[in-house]
Amino acid sequence: MNPFILFFKKFRKFSRNHIMKASLLAVSVIVYSVFSEYYIENTVPSSGIHNLFTSLWWTMQTITTVGYGDTPVYGFYGRANGIIIMVLGIGSLGYLMAALTSVLIDIRLASRLGDKMAVEKKHVILCNYNETTRKVLEKIKGEGIDIVILNDSEIKETPEFTFIKGNFLRENDLIKSGINKASSIILFSRDTGEKYSLALDAETILAAMVVRKLNKNVRIIGEILNPDSREHAVNYMDDIIIKGDVSSMLIYSSIMIPGIPEFINELLSTKSIIEEGINDNYRNMTYTQFISEMEKNSKIVLGFRENDKIYLRKNSDEKIDVESYIFIKSY
Repeated sequence: MNPFILFFKKFRKFSRNHIMKASLLAVSVIVYSVFSEYYIENTVPSSGIHNLFTSLWWTMQTITTVGYGDTPVYGFYGRANGIIIMVLGIGSLGYLMAALTSVLIDIRLASRLGDKMAVEKKHVILCNYNETTRKVLEKIKGEGIDIVILNDSEIKETPEFTFIKGNFLRENDLIKSGINKASSIILFSRDTGEKYSLALDAETILAAMVVRKLNKNVRIIGEILNPDSREHAVNYMDDIIIKGDVSSMLIYSSIMIPGIPEFINELLSTKSIIEEGINDNYRNMTYTQFISEMEKNSKIVLGFRENDKIYLRKNSDEKIDVESYIFIKSY
């Protein structure tokens, strides 16, 4: 094991064990000081301590070394006890500050090394950081979406996102990334090599199975390398992206309809495509009537969503029986 990682784990164990001890010691010293000084000094007429609150005030001045001097202690036993409290108070407070500092350093190191638990909710988990992941992150910036990156090595250029060091095949690492509270998880392939594409796809599909076991409701988006893996992946993933398929389709479209790749890219980048739920007022309409009604409202219907699947628009006399519709707003 890396010596630095080993030191970090020992340091973390040390800090966790000592923060509670330091807190209990500091509280014990304060309680002892308040009651002992009150008991000793309360009977001394010239003393400034005649109630518990004043004794607490004197205690906090003493152990924090502020020492305003507005609460005098005159009795011999009170002063002797005060000397003990000064030594114990400064020591216990210093111990507490050291323990708290170690915890802060622990948090910083944990963030740096990815050895922590994600606290986000309804977030998106990105597994395996690569060039595609980086481009997705660039698009997501500014959308207000919480992102957790699960990767087996440190990522230096993404400090604004939560980083968890781990593997998407291990349940503990997925749990650390907050899979139980996530809304979606994207499983990027670990490599782009074609030689071992089926083996890498099998790994991604296995990861999807592990994710589904941990969270039945999370949306799983998977990237696979070989088209032959689709029939297996479809059983565990909500959306499947075959690497290279989109590029080949755009190239084909460019041959058939020159300029279509630029058009599609502009359409997606300008966020012109919108999805809305279908109002109950339209439930008695047919698809044809609904599309016509939307066009009157400057909405060009592209498709419909039903059971998490999107279908192209259809002109028919069937009654609308879908969750939502996808459209482009025309101006």
